[in-house]
Amino acid sequence: MALKLYGCVCGHLDSAAASMGVAGERVRAPMPFYVIDHPKGLTLFDCGLHEGMTDPDERYRRLLAKQDMNVELPPDETPAARMEALDFDPAAVKQVVLSHLHFDHAGGLHRFPNATVVVQKREWEAGFDDEVAARYGLPKAYFDLGHKVKTIDGEHDLFGDGSVTCLPSYGHTPGHQSLRVRTEDSDHILTSDACYFCDVVRSRSFPAFADKAAMNQALDGLLGLMEPDTVMVFGHDPDQWGDAPVLPTRRA
Repeated sequence: MALKLYGCVCGHLDSAAASMGVAGERVRAPMPFYVIDHPKGLTLFDCGLHEGMTDPDERYRRLLAKQDMNVELPPDETPAARMEALDFDPAAVKQVVLSHLHFDHAGGLHRFPNATVVVQKREWEAGFDDEVAARYGLPKAYFDLGHKVKTIDGEHDLFGDGSVTCLPSYGHTPGHQSLRVRTEDSDHILTSDACYFCDVVRSRSFPAFADKAAMNQALDGLLGLMEPDTVMVFGHDPDQWGDAPVLPTRRA
C-alpha cells in the first residue's frame, strides 16, 4: 500500500483580518487537519476542533467570541464526521502529530483515544507551564487527556523511511512544528501556523503573541526546503480550501 495524504477542513474561524496578518476587515479562515494513510499505521497531523464547539454556548467558543473570534463548526465538519467521510475509524488512528497545542489543532484529540501523541518536547512542557500556557493560549483541557505521549526534540523521521518528517518551526508557540509528507508522486510541506496564509510569506505579519524573530527564521527555513514540485500548504488559507482543495478530501 502506498502512502496517501488527505485534507479535512474542521470548521472555520471568523476573525478580524488584522489579527491573522491579512488585509481587510474580516477573514473566514478554514481550520484543517490532515490524514496520513501509511503502511505502518493511520496517522493524523493535528486533529481539528473539539466537537463540543458545534454548540454556540460551549465554554471556550464563548470565550473566543469575547475576543471577536467566532467559531463555525457544522456537525458534518467535526473530526469524527470527517473521518467517517473518508471511511476511516477514529479508533484505528495510531498517532496524532500535533503541530502545537492551540484549540483548533489539538481540540479533537478526545476522538482518538488509542493514538500516541507526537509533539515537540518544548511544546509539551509549555503546555504544563501555567504562565507560558496562558501567554500563548494553550488550554490543557484539550490535550491533557491521558494519551500515551512521545516527545521529540527537533527534526524527526516519523516512520524511519523519509516519507513523513516533523520539522521544528518554533515561534508561533514555543515548540511549534510543521510536517513534510512525501508520497510516490507528491511532496507537501504542511506549515500549520508557522504561516497562516500565502501572503504572509511576503508580508511577514505574525500574531502579536508570537516570537516574531523565531517565526521569521522558521518560515525562512521551511521555504529553503522547497523543491521545484513541492506544494506548501498554509495553516488557514481560504484560497487552498475552496472548490479545488489543495489536497484530496475523499478517498478515490
